[in-house]
Amino acid sequence: MKRWTVILALLLSFAGAALAQKAKSPYEGYSFLICKGTFSLSVLDAEGKAVHTFPVAIGENFGQKTKSGDCKTPEGVFPVTNIKNVKGVKYDYHDGLGPVEAYGPYFIYFDTPGFKYIGVHGTCPERDDRIGSRDSKGCIRLHNEDLMVVLPYAHAGMKVKVVPGLADIWADWLANQKN
Repeated sequence: MKRWTVILALLLSFAGAALAQKAKSPYEGYSFLICKGTFSLSVLDAEGKAVHTFPVAIGENFGQKTKSGDCKTPEGVFPVTNIKNVKGVKYDYHDGLGPVEAYGPYFIYFDTPGFKYIGVHGTCPERDDRIGSRDSKGCIRLHNEDLMVVLPYAHAGMKVKVVPGLADIWADWLANQKN
């Protein structure tokens, strides 16, 4: 009986290792590139070639994010930390429409040191026509159907690179001249 217990334990450990291997994303090495100047998100394969590119909305204000509430999209390279189903989560933009399902069906969070709740997410019908503009509080917002294409590529640890546009560089330069 003890022998069968040992065999069963070994089989279970091999099965656990196999499951852990399967849990690894088939898109290891893929990344997201968000270009603030072109209002775009590209899914890049492991060689850096664009597999998909979609229009996005970014932070209302130009420049690098420096404090919570500044409505700027942070720039840099950030790892994805979590992916959550946020269908039904509401937010009030204080535009007279009241609370709306602002984040679409999913939210891809990434680690932006010093700031919480920054990431890529969908949108609500009331703001869908604002994709391709500066309309977010700092996140990157996609059309919901584009988010569903992007979603399978996203995985914990995936790199997200956010690069400034010329207007962001100019805004930061002007801000530094005042200091």
